[in-house]
Amino acid sequence: MKRKRRKLVAIICALTLALSSAVPVMACTPPLKPPSVEIPDITFQPDDALKEAISNAAKNWIEKCILEKPTVNYATYFKSTSRYFNYAVFSANWNEVENATSYKVRVTKTDGSYKEFDTTYTSFYATNYTDEFFADGMDDATVMVRAYGDNDTFGWWSDDTNIARFGY
Repeated sequence: MKRKRRKLVAIICALTLALSSAVPVMACTPPLKPPSVEIPDITFQPDDALKEAISNAAKNWIEKCILEKPTVNYATYFKSTSRYFNYAVFSANWNEVENATSYKVRVTKTDGSYKEFDTTYTSFYATNYTDEFFADGMDDATVMVRAYGDNDTFGWWSDDTNIARFGY
């Protein structure tokens, strides 16, 4: 009997202690009632002039994108490091596109940074002495080529081609 009373007294004390610490906290903490903001539905309807401008831009792009997509034959990168100097060479070659007057070469590193180069040849060659972009390395980088012609004509970018590394 005494044990039951002790347990009952211990339970009552524990409840009293818990409630005595929780009630003041509830009394001091204001209720959280965030403001309700209704976001209206936004409906955008372009006017006729904007629709015509978009249509003309799409038609002009289709009329100008008439050249074939080049195919990259190879893309290589050579890097040599020594105690006194670093040397890096990048080269790429692709097929000739009919009616193309120039090409744009885009080299993209793994961090997403890229640089574009213009050439009139079907190959491109650069070193870290002529361009600092190649100095840090080109591991797992890719290259794409696009053909340009007369009267602002152009073609699609070639497929991404991985740059093969040679050297040590």
